[in-house]
Amino acid sequence: MRVLSIVSVLLLIGVQVRGAGYKVEGQIGKGRLSTISHLAIGANDTLCALEKSGKITCFDAKGTVVSEINTGMQNTTAIAVAPDQTIRVFSTLTETKKVKSGARMRTVNVPIGVEEGIFDFSGKKISSRKLPHLKSAQAAKVIDGKLVVADLSARALVFHDLETGKETARIKKGLRLCCGIFDFCEAPDNTVAVSNLGAFKVQRYNMDGKLVMEFGKRGREMDDFQGCCNPVSAAYLPAGGILTVEKDPTRIKVYDSAGKNAVQISGVEELVKGCSFIPTAVDSKGNIYLAANTKGYIVKCVK
Repeated sequence: MRVLSIVSVLLLIGVQVRGAGYKVEGQIGKGRLSTISHLAIGANDTLCALEKSGKITCFDAKGTVVSEINTGMQNTTAIAVAPDQTIRVFSTLTETKKVKSGARMRTVNVPIGVEEGIFDFSGKKISSRKLPHLKSAQAAKVIDGKLVVADLSARALVFHDLETGKETARIKKGLRLCCGIFDFCEAPDNTVAVSNLGAFKVQRYNMDGKLVMEFGKRGREMDDFQGCCNPVSAAYLPAGGILTVEKDPTRIKVYDSAGKNAVQISGVEELVKGCSFIPTAVDSKGNIYLAANTKGYIVKCVK
């Protein structure tokens, strides 16, 4: 019985290690990128890095630049690649206002709307439109024929008809957002998973906005989320695991499909300082991309 018990434990450890099984391969884009707003995966696992300046740089799996697109847009905060391989870029429009802070007046930029620009991979602009139901766009995905946008100003995840831009659903209740961070990812069975960092949870919703699964709590154990608010990002892996990303300090983990048995990926450097977002993407082979957003490069982790 003791031999069987030891074997069972070793097998369990092996399963957990293989569940993560990642190592840092290297950096992408160092010296070419500035402030990175978001990442997206296109055809043939092309990695698209959107900068806040409106520039998109696309890399192949080896980290070689395959194209650069200057969108002509400003304050670009989100990017999504649609099934037709159009690149959708979102700019948060702002206006300047003076507000009172104590005895002083200060000038702030207030989000007032969102413009969506649609491009092909050659950089040709196909069309653009304003999305009247949004005040800001912090993240975006095209899922099951719907355009899903994280509106930080409205503190809501908003679903739209992809063609018309008409709002079809909105998730607002229970979202505890902070640090100017609001991210989500595509999850299995046409669902989305929100990184509800103020609640220390990853929460899955269907396309009608109904909660179908959640995991996580604040704490110091490996399965828990640390700090003032985490995780800042998450992604589902092709093999069925769930990647989570924590900041301050940087901690990258892989859970099983039930959100348990977390294993940390070792060797990932401190990507950001303080309460900052870490853009994340996963390609079809399970390669993980993590952006050191203000440092201007991307860390690639491979099996």
